Amino acid sequence: MKDVLLVAALFCFVFKGNAQTVLPDKREIDKSTFEGLYVTTKIEEKYLGKYWEEYLKQYGKVNNSRGGVYRVPGASIPSISSSSISLASQVSAKKGLSQVFIFIDLGNGSYVTQGTKGYAEAESFLKRFAEDAILYDDARVAEEAMKESEKNFSKLTRKGESLKKDIEKTERELLTLKKDLEINLKDVSTSQTDLETKKKAFEDAKAKLPTKL
Repeated sequence: MKDVLLVAALFCFVFKGNAQTVLPDKREIDKSTFEGLYVTTKIEEKYLGKYWEEYLKQYGKVNNSRGGVYRVPGASIPSISSSSISLASQVSAKKGLSQVFIFIDLGNGSYVTQGTKGYAEAESFLKRFAEDAILYDDARVAEEAMKESEKNFSKLTRKGESLKKDIEKTERELLTLKKDLEINLKDVSTSQTDLETKKKAFEDAKAKLPTKL
């Protein structure tokens, strides 16, 4: 029983550790101040922006502009509002952390902020994205590691094939050298016999020279 309670406690700890915190805030987007909410992650800004744009595409046409600004003028997010809404957002980074800030215009001059209708739903909307983004980024990191491993594997495999060819080439050269050595030894033996014959002939010829007076 104690083991079950311990596992349950650890599970809750891990779950809370992975939970994403959403906070209210005011941001300036395209020289206008908006009141909304944001979530912070450790995902690199350039990747977070890609994940965020893909996430928003589920709810309407996304307009992307400089400064990490993403807008969905006619967004359909039933969990927040049964009517079409206007969503403005910005992906930014600071001190090694990235953030996604959203402003949700419900129309008729009302918008989502802390304490208003739709805030809890907007909070869940951002949390769900952050949790999905972590999974996507984990997959990206794993894929990059796999590709790096594949690259290293291919490099080592090519090197192994090259070494194998070098060995085969060296073995052929060695075989040729051995044959050349055998021929050379025969030639040396023949040359030695010839030398001894020539040397004897010289000695014989020399012995026949007349004696000097």
